[in-house]
Amino acid sequence: MVDMQREEWLGLLLKELPDRLIVINEQGYVVDSFSEDSQSCISYQTCEQQPFYERAPSVITHQLTNSFEFALAKGQRCSFRYSLNPSQLLQLSIEALQQWGEVEERWFEATFKPITLSNGKRYVLWQDREITQSHLHETELKRLAETDELTGILNRRAFIHGLECEFNKPAPSLLSCLMLDIDHFKEINDQVGHLSGDEVITQVAHICQDLIRSSDFIGRLGGEEFGIVLSRTNAIQAYDIAERIRQSIEATPCHVDGHIIYPTVSIGIAELNSQVSSVKELLVQADKAMYYSKQTGRNQVTIYYHNLPEIQPSTELKANIRRAS
Repeated sequence: MVDMQREEWLGLLLKELPDRLIVINEQGYVVDSFSEDSQSCISYQTCEQQPFYERAPSVITHQLTNSFEFALAKGQRCSFRYSLNPSQLLQLSIEALQQWGEVEERWFEATFKPITLSNGKRYVLWQDREITQSHLHETELKRLAETDELTGILNRRAFIHGLECEFNKPAPSLLSCLMLDIDHFKEINDQVGHLSGDEVITQVAHICQDLIRSSDFIGRLGGEEFGIVLSRTNAIQAYDIAERIRQSIEATPCHVDGHIIYPTVSIGIAELNSQVSSVKELLVQADKAMYYSKQTGRNQVTIYYHNLPEIQPSTELKANIRRAS
């Protein structure tokens, strides 16, 4: 009697677990499951006629199969995360889909753990739990950690990290790095104010973002300086893109605080090639080319090359700021 009560209690406790527990035999059939179906987007009742992965949405079948086989073959625990949306769950009933609510996408974590009984029979325990809220929280924290608060583009740390990832690829792809600096920015701040300067920075960032591809990325490196990485782009191709950016910025006045500011930018380009030994060297080359543009007249683009002349800084002030009429 005591054993029957204990078994009943254990069954009740297992059904109340927040995570879904599914026991799978070596053939891939579900032999037992615990917790309510409503806890998961996938319904897995006990069934020895169809492998568990054949009842899963096709988008995660490969991951489920690999994890199950790995747990059995290696005798080790493994996990992966996956997401699902209603369009991927058309095999579910109307009632089950209604439980989805208004959430567009839900995230889950699946853990596969091998279990061997005293009689030698082997099983895999699949623990499935929803992690939508924690995933959204992690995503937001990552966004905040990587985003420049003023402009919404990458911050310096995230930009450098992205460039290092490109540089450290086993077979680095062709790319060019642009360094861009707003001309006469100190004068803009002094004459119009720092908040107006922020408006100029934001406008320039958004123009650059709109003119590059989704495979490229831009970051604010500090103050009025930006970096842009153009993938699969040599220096000559990068020059054409940089010119479009320069011309668009020059042609777009910034209206702020009763003033019309006509910002311009100086741009330097460095191409990643076999002679570049580090990310730092690539950035230094782009920076030298940018300063050459700045010190030889501003509002222009320069491609870095060996023996690029060193130019002494100029203090001439020519910011184009007008009073709005």
